[in-house]
Parts: sequence; structure tokens; C-alpha cells
Amino acid sequence: MNILSILKNKALLILFLLASSIVYSADLPFGKGLTPAEELAKYKELYPEEVAIYLNKSEKVEIKIVGDSLAISVYHTEEILHLKESSNYLSKDKIYSSHFSKVSDISAKTLIPGKKKYQEVEVTEFKETNSTESFVFYDDSKFIEFVFPSVQVGAKTILTYKETLTDPHFLGSHFFQSFIPIENTSFTVLADKTVKMNFKQFNTEGYDLKYGLTEEDMGITKHEFQLQKVEKLEYESDAPKINYFAPHLNSMIASYEKSDGTVVSILSGPDDLVKWYKTFIDGKNDTSSPELKAIVEEITNDSMTELEKVKAIYYWVQNNIKYIAFEDGMRGFIPHGGGYVCEKRYGDCKDMSSIIVNMLGVAGIEANFTWIGSRDLPYRYEELPSPSSDNHMIATYISGDDYYFLDATSSYTPFGLPTSMIQGKDALISTKDGYEIVPAPIINKEDNLMKDVYSYELTEKGIKGTGKVTLSGYPKVFNTHRMVKADQKRTDNYINRLLSRGSNKFFVDEYNIANLEDFDQPITVDYQFRVEDCYNKVGDDIYININLDKAYSGAYIEDRELPKENDYKYVNESLSSFQIPEGYKVKFLPDNSNFANELFGYNIEYSIEGDQINLNRSFYLDYLIMNPEDFPKWNEAIKKFTEANRQVVILTKS
Repeated sequence: MNILSILKNKALLILFLLASSIVYSADLPFGKGLTPAEELAKYKELYPEEVAIYLNKSEKVEIKIVGDSLAISVYHTEEILHLKESSNYLSKDKIYSSHFSKVSDISAKTLIPGKKKYQEVEVTEFKETNSTESFVFYDDSKFIEFVFPSVQVGAKTILTYKETLTDPHFLGSHFFQSFIPIENTSFTVLADKTVKMNFKQFNTEGYDLKYGLTEEDMGITKHEFQLQKVEKLEYESDAPKINYFAPHLNSMIASYEKSDGTVVSILSGPDDLVKWYKTFIDGKNDTSSPELKAIVEEITNDSMTELEKVKAIYYWVQNNIKYIAFEDGMRGFIPHGGGYVCEKRYGDCKDMSSIIVNMLGVAGIEANFTWIGSRDLPYRYEELPSPSSDNHMIATYISGDDYYFLDATSSYTPFGLPTSMIQGKDALISTKDGYEIVPAPIINKEDNLMKDVYSYELTEKGIKGTGKVTLSGYPKVFNTHRMVKADQKRTDNYINRLLSRGSNKFFVDEYNIANLEDFDQPITVDYQFRVEDCYNKVGDDIYININLDKAYSGAYIEDRELPKENDYKYVNESLSSFQIPEGYKVKFLPDNSNFANELFGYNIEYSIEGDQINLNRSFYLDYLIMNPEDFPKWNEAIKKFTEANRQVVILTKS
């Protein structure tokens, strides 16, 4: 994960969770001519359910040519009107600052309502703290924290500050939506006339986003985007990141002219992005490390095929290099050499890519540094040739038409399987002759399998039985992460949850896990189980639902507006055998049932063999992101699946 990813994550965190500042012009005309009470009454009537609103939230960017370089300043201002006492949580605020984004000229104040006008109370204490993220070992970025005083109903909080960007590649995104409603928002760029800009809009369909281009005095070009009355963002569980649905704008400086007329390209297309990125990996194809040579010689031999050598090196890095995110200025982009990473035995995503490339180079095998975005980012390089399109680095090995995406940050991902977070994402592969843009594959549901085979019989209190569950593909990867370093108690609890089939009366009495740390073999769990109070006796008849797994029964999507995200596509299979108790026969067996669409499908088949009832049952999920227009299809499938799962077997005395 590079420094831009950290910057973007923090920016979104501030914007949507901590009421951080997004910019607009310094003029604050709202409420002009109204007393504080009149202004409060006006907006309470317009927003009766809201605790607060942005009266204005905008951003102004100034791009000047100084000498033969660009000077970029961003002026931020926000004005929030507090409508209810419960808005007090917005009194705490923070501003993000880093090597690439220097903050200055901070002004924060509360306007306390009086009878005829507001009384200003300035914030006097600003506390600077180091940024801390659980997944980052070191981060040079900081937060400037403060508290608005005397926040109350009818008060306004106003924040302005200047941000100086140290690199013209990092204009980034402006979001036109936030966690509270917005009356007015705008994004403005004032640039020298020789500065060429590229703007890319996302999710603005259905919004009246106005754009104006004007020529100002002194050879300045003005680009202005304006939007009014934007409803608040309601985040829902399992939704993708806000980039997928919130209206926003990405800005890029395409080029500018130096004083001698020379045109300097910044981000006019993917070629510029690659040219810039390649400066970070210059000299990193180093195969001179004695330690790397010794390790490669030890773990490979001449009898191996090239693909086997790649696999051996990839697994060695997974097992021996600890992933630690380390962000310090340009170190967020520039990897260490493989020899250094090997010596330290830790590194971030760039370092792990570097050691893979270097070790393969020692083995005489070409590998490629590769930039890629996680699924947190919805962008493609062709539409957005910007560092906003990626936040991760891997290595790629190419064999003919086959591409192997080697991401050692995922410790238990088997060779040949990309990490789930990069499925379908553009991989920007640096090659000797230039670059390639190749999408990482989306793994088919059939390759991600949870298969459960079990048999059971009645007891006086319920049922008991034995089984074996097999996990392959991403189910293996995700479950390995949860179990491999867990203590016994956590593992016990996890196995019970994994096998519980949605019943709090399901108990795993014994289990044995195999292949947990064998990357190439599925995980298997042999287990003994019991379920209490799971059948009814009525006279001579026994009523029992032998479909023990209730996953996704009743999983309707209702009252939801945002897309729903899934980590991976998969298939769940179970083959069960129920022992018919002595002295009983089958009185009723449910009909077989099946249904399939592009999101969800299932198949349920009953059969009788001798004194056993067999149930073969499977279902699949076949989406990574389900959009709201697909919810009716999902609910249709779930309705049929739920009805099929409710069917019971009736046994009667012979």
C-alpha cells in the first residue's frame, strides 16, 4: 500500500466520520440579512430531521507557474450550521497533513447566536498528533486536532486553512456529498493559461452539477464546478467504498509550458504516469546480493521447471518476509532493493515486490514491477491515468499468454491465485519496452469451494454425527488467516462458528484440522457434532428438517439503497446422510428444488438408499458487487431458497 492510499483513506475518514474540512470560497453569504433565530428557523424547516448541515463546502485550487515549476495551493473553508443538540459530536475536528500536503493558515471559530447577530469565538488550541493506523508500522503523516468551543443549537462552525501540495501529481478527488446535507458545494481551479487540466466525473448522473470555464485577468483560466442541495450520504453495511457511489471529481494536471515554450507533461495519459512511476524503480533490478543468491540456490535446482522456480521463490517470500506498511514521504512510492529487504526480513508491498523481482532475476527469470488498485478504488487507468487509480504494488511473472500476479502481502494465498482484493483490477505492468495494462482475473465461483460431507442419527436429545469439511480457493485463504495464529480457545470458537449452520444449539465436540499451512492443499476439518432439540415427535410421527445449514435463508435485501459488496464468488456444497431410526419408515420426503440466476442459485436433491436419507445441497454466490437494480433478482432467488430450506421429512413407525 503506497502513501497515496494512506492519504486517501485518511481523507475519507476525516470527511465522513470526523467532520473534517472540505473546501470552498472564503465568502460566506449564507444567512445574510437574517437574524440567527431566523436563519435557524429557515433551515430547521428545510431539514427537520437533520442534526446539522453544510451551508457551504467548497474547494479552491490555485496553480501558478513559478520559474519553470508549478506552485499549487488549495484553500479550504467549510461552514456548518448546527440544528440540534446532538450535533455536538461535530465540535471535534482534525486536518490531515503529510510530506505531500503541507497545512498552514488555519482559522477555526464558532459563531454563537445572539438576538441580532453572531458572536465569534476563536479556536486557540491546535494539537498535532502522529497518524496511527493498525496496519502501518510507520507513517510520517500527521493530524492537527482541535475542538470548536460553545457548539450549540443555532451556532455555526467555520474552518479555513491553506494546503500546499509539494507534487503536481496529487490533486486527487473532491467529493460533492458528505455525511450531512449540503446546501452549496463547489470546486474551483484557477490556473495559468498554459496549464492544461483534465477532469473526470464519477457518479454524478442525476445531479445538476454545473461546470463553467472562463478566462480571468492576468492570463488565468478558471474552471468551476457547482452543486446545490445534496442529500446526505447514508452508509450501509457491506457497501463498497464511497468512490463507487458518491458523486465526486478527480482532477489531473495534464501539462504546462515553461518560460521557453517547452511543454512539460504531468498526467496527460497512462504514458506520463508510467514514466513517473518508473523513476521509483530505477536501479531496483539488482541481482548482486550474496544472500539472495544463496537463498535462490538453496530453494531452486536445475531439475525444476521455470514455473516451479517462480512458485518456490514466491512461497519463500510469503513465509520469510513479514509485511509491515511503512510510509515516509517518497518512501511511500520507492521500494527498497531486494537485498535490503532480505536482510531486514520485513517490508511493505513495494519491498515485497522488489525482493520477488530480484530473486527471480537471480534465478534468470524475468519478473515485472506492477502497480495495481485494490477493489476500494473503482477506477481504470485509461479513464483516470493518475495515482488515484492505484494503492498497491505487486510483482508479475509472464509466461506466454499467462500472467501470474504475485502478491506476497497475503501470507496464505496459493501460487496462481491473485489476492481477492485485486480481482478484476487493472494491473499496470512495467516491462523492458514500456508497460502493459492487464486486468487481474476474477476467480470463478467453482474455484472457491466449501464442501461439507457428514452423516448423523437421532438421539434422545437431538442428533449426533461426524463430518468432514473441505475449503479451497479463497475460503481456504480467508479461514487460514483467521485460524493459523489463533490460540486454542479462539480456534475452538471459530470452528464452532464455521460449522454451526446458524444454530445456537449446534456443538462441535471434537475436530482435527489438516493442511492449514500447506498453500497447495485444501484445508480439511474432520469433526464430531451434535445438535439439540432439532426434531419433534407427534404420536407415531417424527418431524425433522434434515437441511441443517440455514445460511442465506431469509437473507432478503430490503430498505437498502447502496450496492452490496462480496469478497469473492463461491460455491457451498453439502452431502449429508441421515440414518432412519430403527422401527421407522419415511412417510413424507420433500420434493427436489432448484433455481439459478446470475447472482444466486441453489440445488436441493433428496433420495433414499436403504435405511438412509441422502440430501445433496449446494448454493452459489456469483457477484462481487451487487447493484440496487439487481436486488429484486436476489430476493426472488432467496425466496425460493428459503421455502425449499423449510421443508421437513416425516418419519412414521413401521
